[in-house]
Amino acid sequence: MDITPYIEDFTKKKRAPSFLYDMKTVRSLLKGNNEAALIKQESYENSEYLAYNIKSSVRAYSRNKDIAIHIYKDFLEFLKEKSGVEISVNFPPISISNTFERLMFIAKYLQDPRHKVSKLPDLLWVSQRTINEDIKRLRGDHDDPIQICGKVFTIDDMEKHRDMVCFPSTAHPLFLTPNLTQVLVTLKGLKTMAGDPLYAEYAKLTATDIWEQLSDYAKTRVHFVLSEIVPEDLEWYENLRKTDNEHFHSEVQCSGTNVVLDCIKNGKTFCIEYDGENGICIYNQCNFVPHSYDGKSIEISSEYGHVRIALDKVMRSAYTVEELM
Repeated sequence: MDITPYIEDFTKKKRAPSFLYDMKTVRSLLKGNNEAALIKQESYENSEYLAYNIKSSVRAYSRNKDIAIHIYKDFLEFLKEKSGVEISVNFPPISISNTFERLMFIAKYLQDPRHKVSKLPDLLWVSQRTINEDIKRLRGDHDDPIQICGKVFTIDDMEKHRDMVCFPSTAHPLFLTPNLTQVLVTLKGLKTMAGDPLYAEYAKLTATDIWEQLSDYAKTRVHFVLSEIVPEDLEWYENLRKTDNEHFHSEVQCSGTNVVLDCIKNGKTFCIEYDGENGICIYNQCNFVPHSYDGKSIEISSEYGHVRIALDKVMRSAYTVEELM
């Protein structure tokens, strides 16, 4: 079908269908004298090529690409209404002109080992150069890093190799907007988990990240509820203090002196310094025995065979025995 008459009719509208743009922008995008204009795309008049041509137009558009996408979505609705023809277009899943949105999407998308870096330009309708710059920001190799609430967000252990990105510690951006009661419930849950020796460091660091983002008013309210309404010991909450200026912490950073959970979760071997019945000893080349965790202890295989160890008796743990020396 020839869509030329519909392009003419849409660009002649007196008012834009959306307050986000004006008709001057519509005419420039669809009929302008620039490489991004729809009429400059190959076989632009043929509806069969419209989906491809819309993507080409947006990718060549040098201004706000989200505005261009919005215009094309409205044009497709107009085309459907006037001609009965419905064109399916796989638009980008996010606001692509928003750098932060794009970075968070990339950080999540590349976690899947099946996803390639080279697929991102086609998926997000941006250039490979833009993707490369975004990856530099995520790695902290950029003079304009991401900052959230005054804290730098970088994934400094991500490595690009053969069109893929390796995450030794998977970063999963998760920014919620809970009400204060939800925050309180979350903190109380993390306090409970901090009593479990396997999860303690992770729980406390997560609680600290949440606490650091609260306003002074919110902290005062939490303190009031926990001291006056449903009283409990406040010492744990009052000790939630961040010791660095980062948002993301790798498995190693979270583990501190206890790498056991990281090794259990990722199938790694580990070494522990253990305060057992016969005194302090070191277990080398430990492997977790699946399904052996009972909330207080785990079973491991080591050079001493299978041994059950109480997690609260683990003095230190490391990936190699040299780290314990």
